Amino acid sequence: MVTRILIDKSPAFSHIELDLYKGFNVISGISGSGKSVFLYAMLSAFGLKESHAALVEVSLTLQLKELGICLEDFGIAEEFDDEIIISVLKKQNARYFINNQAISKKKLGEIANHFIKYISIKDGNELENEYMIHILNSLLIQQDSKFSEILQDYSKTFIEHKQCKIKLQEIEEMQRNIESLKDFAQFEIDKITKVQPQVGEYERLMHDKKLLSKREKVMETCDKALQELDNLDSVHKALELLGIDNTTFLSSIMEARGHIENGLHEFNSLDMDIESLLERISMLADIIRKYGSEEEALKHLAMQQQKLQEYESVEFDKTKLEAQFTQLTQRLESLANILHEKRKECLPKFVEKINYYAKELKLESVGIDQIQTECYQHGIDTLQIHLASKQKSVLSSGEYNRMRLAMLCVAADCNTCNGGVLILDEIDANLSGEESEGVAKLLQFLSKHYQVFAISHQPFMPLLCDKHYLVSKDSENTSMIKPLNKKERIKEVARMISGSKLDQHALSYAEKLLKQQQEG
Repeated sequence: MVTRILIDKSPAFSHIELDLYKGFNVISGISGSGKSVFLYAMLSAFGLKESHAALVEVSLTLQLKELGICLEDFGIAEEFDDEIIISVLKKQNARYFINNQAISKKKLGEIANHFIKYISIKDGNELENEYMIHILNSLLIQQDSKFSEILQDYSKTFIEHKQCKIKLQEIEEMQRNIESLKDFAQFEIDKITKVQPQVGEYERLMHDKKLLSKREKVMETCDKALQELDNLDSVHKALELLGIDNTTFLSSIMEARGHIENGLHEFNSLDMDIESLLERISMLADIIRKYGSEEEALKHLAMQQQKLQEYESVEFDKTKLEAQFTQLTQRLESLANILHEKRKECLPKFVEKINYYAKELKLESVGIDQIQTECYQHGIDTLQIHLASKQKSVLSSGEYNRMRLAMLCVAADCNTCNGGVLILDEIDANLSGEESEGVAKLLQFLSKHYQVFAISHQPFMPLLCDKHYLVSKDSENTSMIKPLNKKERIKEVARMISGSKLDQHALSYAEKLLKQQQEG
């Protein structure tokens, strides 16, 4: 529920901060006083209307888990248990915050849709098939708890059937292209297996190529060097005769000879045909150019071999899937028919319930048609609602919204509503006294399940509400709002009954009506 609202520098309100209450809250006041501005400011805090105030802030207490809301899914850390503050700051553009953490208007609206219902124009989902199916299912579960198991079984089977159908379509698509896919896989396999690359082979062969390119020159130079080293014996003998220590000299000569001989041995062992080497390098270069490396080529080879096996087993998989799909289709149709028959039995009770509330609203007879369709997530039933002979598409806004109210009451009666906040903007406008009284009674009933905020120009809602707020203007033409005490409430109800010219008779009558409602 909304526990507090702050509005600063709006077109009507200079600054207000107001504590709000659970139950049935009614807002009244003369035309142009700012009632709708107040309500729109509240809606703007949930991203459902454009903000025209410098600041709008609302505090809420919400059972997030029960409402199916996880703030972390929207990028908001859940720092406070079920305590939320939503702020809307506006300079040039509006910025939205939940618990001081920025959020987009779109995401805020998605969160608000879990707990805010706004009834003003011909919108909302209460008269749509999915909402009505949900209520009808709830009525059936109240009668027979096993119906819930049938629903769960159908939902599970529907998902399995859908997944099986997708797999079957994929196989059929694959089958249409199977020969070309097999040819391509075989081509890739042949190309790699023909080369038979080894990890690191290209780098090793490039090193060998580099050695081969200088083999002749290196061997010629090394032979000459060894000859020169042999001629250094005379130097060794001369140093001996002179009595000079030649140990270091001899060690250096020996070391040089060893390096040269090792080098010659390495080059002599390069027993490879240069043409074969270059051809092998070229083949490996093609592989690396296409696949990135020998290792990646080998991975690709394994993948193509696996694909080829899959292509060759497609017929077997298809036969198996077709059998599974047939079984699932039969089970799905069987469960759908069970749902259909049970809904058919319960539909008159559903129609009876909605007509009970429609009668309170002075609406004509409401009918709901059960139309068979192809299997979808809710079975083979589509529900279509109509008022007498009129389809919902041609209903007036007043009729449409009163039917929505009636449907909400049925949902509340079946315990299928999850509570939240219900906001109504002049829903009793242009209604007769009887119609307006019916709306007030149903809103009083709904306030047991929702926190209700409603603007009204007629006295019936103020007589039944839990909290009555008056919007008025001060001497500077600035709007203000306040909760009314008993005496002020009597005065406002009297004004709504008799107009601006209040007399003692109107006040006494208003007091009498209020007392009757409280005692009733």
